[in-house]
Amino acid sequence: MKVRVLKGTNQIGGCITEITSDKGTRIIIDFGEDLPDDNVTLTKENPNYEGLTTGTKKYDAVFITHSHGDHIGLINYILDDIPVYVEPESKKIYKLLSVFTCKQIRFKTQDMLYKEPIIINNDIKVTPYYVDHSAYHSSMLLIEADGKKILHTGDFRNNGLTGQEFEPTLKSIGHVDLIITEGTSLSRVDEPNETEEHLMERLLTVFKKYDQVFVLQSSTNIDRLKTFYNVSKKTNKTFIEDIFTANIAVSIDDDSIPSPYNRDDVYTWVTSKYRKEKSLKFKRKYVYPFLDRSKQKAYLNKKYCLLVKASMEEAIFKLYKKNFIDNACLVYSMWDGYRDKEALKNFLEIIKKYGIIDVGTYHTSGHADRKTIELLNSLKAKKVIPIHTTEPEKLKEVLNNVIVIKDKEIVEV
Repeated sequence: MKVRVLKGTNQIGGCITEITSDKGTRIIIDFGEDLPDDNVTLTKENPNYEGLTTGTKKYDAVFITHSHGDHIGLINYILDDIPVYVEPESKKIYKLLSVFTCKQIRFKTQDMLYKEPIIINNDIKVTPYYVDHSAYHSSMLLIEADGKKILHTGDFRNNGLTGQEFEPTLKSIGHVDLIITEGTSLSRVDEPNETEEHLMERLLTVFKKYDQVFVLQSSTNIDRLKTFYNVSKKTNKTFIEDIFTANIAVSIDDDSIPSPYNRDDVYTWVTSKYRKEKSLKFKRKYVYPFLDRSKQKAYLNKKYCLLVKASMEEAIFKLYKKNFIDNACLVYSMWDGYRDKEALKNFLEIIKKYGIIDVGTYHTSGHADRKTIELLNSLKAKKVIPIHTTEPEKLKEVLNNVIVIKDKEIVEV
């Protein structure tokens, strides 16, 4: 086999990996958008990959590891005759995200199920494995052809609620010839990740101190959703989900995820934006089913945990005017780097006027720390390629047989 990283050897997000067998079967792993920064404006144009998004088909399949936009965000552009494989729950989440952000959905996909091999052209075998990450139902992929094995880790960690499954999964995979691994944390502070369980213990202190807790978190971080719900129960607070989070929680086939459909103590915040600005078709499907468990009943006791977005300042102001905010804080539960974005900075500044105290960041990473990455040494790979990192050389401090390459450079397996 030959491996070529089309993009991602020296950046976080937007990684695209090509694998070609000796017989010429060619697959792509992940096809996402670049992460935006202050110097980059994302375009909505075809990225123009010959044989993948334009021209005549040159690829036999595309595999998506999870639902984050920097891994899946460009699949609408893939040529119609190229099969695209996505884990079913990841697909649900990405479709909802597209609907709520008014992004057109026109792609067709095939289901990728854990531990069920997918054979492409009677040649390349791809087996997905569950892996812990801040995106629900993420996958790592074992690719086999020509008597060789490649493990593409996708994004991973072992500090989430299902992190204990990581080492047994590696043991079941056994030795491989090459690993393609993310190294996001290599450019960050070299500290062990906090576990989700420990984070919950720290949050209990905050929830006991404040009556109203406003939470900024990613709606697709299901571990964190469970954490905030559990802390709310322990501190006798009503738990209120924003309408997007509520739709995600309801759509996933997992009763352990708190939603207004499976918990009597979970409510939904339906802001005027969704009542007035959205189409009747949208409201019938995504708003009306939640109105009987909406916010009007939920915050009357003035002890609640409310999931919010930076776009909800007007709704929070209405709570303030009605005297439903009197001992309140905001818990920020995402990567600290997002705090520098202008819209978020403005939101955090405005809510101070309503007496909401920013108590800081309560978050644990969705990416593997160094000690977790080091576990990949158990696979005894002959070569290791770092992607999804701005510090690829640092992987040599953690793993054996690392080779640092440039975009589009070919590596023989």
